[in-house]
Amino acid sequence: GMFSGRIPFGEGHHDAYRQLFSRIAGMVGICEDLPEEHNTVTLDPALTDGHGIPAPKIDYTLSENSRRMLDHAVARATEVLTAAGAQDVITEAPIGVGGWHLMGTARMGTDPERSVVNEWGRAHDVRNLFIVDGSIFVTSAGVNPTRTIQALALYIADSMKKRLANLFD
Repeated sequence: GMFSGRIPFGEGHHDAYRQLFSRIAGMVGICEDLPEEHNTVTLDPALTDGHGIPAPKIDYTLSENSRRMLDHAVARATEVLTAAGAQDVITEAPIGVGGWHLMGTARMGTDPERSVVNEWGRAHDVRNLFIVDGSIFVTSAGVNPTRTIQALALYIADSMKKRLANLFD
């Protein structure tokens, strides 16, 4: 991570830790990662689960546009921290893959040609499949999507409950 090699092990560890972390601030820049045709989720031709079902294969490359937005966010954050009196600004951009909220792989919409699920989360082509996560977003958000995903989950659950009698018609 960002602090690898900055804190020695053994003698001096505690002093270095106190010096580095006694007054520290962190910032994260979030930007909208626009849909790119080269970013896909497909079925892996070789990897399967214990039942022989193909595993998902994710191909993702950070676009030039997203890279520029992240670089801009890092530059502005560095300016803010420096103006606030920071003595040492450590940057890491982009963050590791674990930091991304990849969305938009099963878009919500009314047109089956341009979306995977309808306006209440049911797949256009598979009547008993409901998708209730960030993949139904049309694109990624410029903010953390967790609360919106929670709201969509409640909305879809309510929609399913209202249609329970003929849910799979």
